[in-house]
Amino acid sequence: MARKGLTTGRVKNMVGKASRIYLKPSLGKVIFRYPGVFRKSEKVLAINAKLEAVKGTGRAPATVCHQKWISEHPDIPHAPIDWMRSCMREEMKKLIGGGV
Repeated sequence: MARKGLTTGRVKNMVGKASRIYLKPSLGKVIFRYPGVFRKSEKVLAINAKLEAVKGTGRAPATVCHQKWISEHPDIPHAPIDWMRSCMREEMKKLIGGGV
């Protein structure tokens, strides 16, 4: 489960083991990004906790959307990405409330 603070990351890069290098021509510079995410928002941690609670129960938003698509279109195994995004948005609002 997610926790506050710096999380570990997995960077696979030939130049430098701890960073990923991006060329930014529009900025005229080279950017170094380091692995991991710094989580500091209580709201994000609360959302992650709700998602962890429904993980594997069949009530997870992605699972619900996939089942909905299969019931409506049994002959097409995969949902189009725009349909899946709109369904995920609706299911996330149901799970965590509005504002997503």
